[in-house]
Amino acid sequence: MIQAKRAYVKEGRGGGAWPKYLLLVSGFYLVWTLSKGIWELRTANLRIDEARQILAREQAKAEQLKRKWTEVQTADYLEKVARNDLNMQKEGETVVVLSKETFAAATSSDGIKQEKELKNWEKWWNLVK
Repeated sequence: MIQAKRAYVKEGRGGGAWPKYLLLVSGFYLVWTLSKGIWELRTANLRIDEARQILAREQAKAEQLKRKWTEVQTADYLEKVARNDLNMQKEGETVVVLSKETFAAATSSDGIKQEKELKNWEKWWNLVK
């Protein structure tokens, strides 16, 4: 006997497009949330790196302050401050205060040396003035 072929007829529940759209939307949502999480991790790592740099700077500053504190606690520093800043002296010493000009003149051996330091045109200018 010869039988006729049956045509494949889709027996559906109505519309078959909504599962595809649901899958597509859920895929976009998954990509969005994962990329957002990755971005948040990246910014968190940047903040951690910045905090580590600040910590290293502050630790170096604290170490420098500790060294300064130990220096300030010495008797030599106390004497230096008393002599230089407070113009104090020990018994039997005399404090002499020199201006910068007086100090410069006292340190140079004679006026000829200062004249040699002038350029030739400056010497002529001083002569003509």
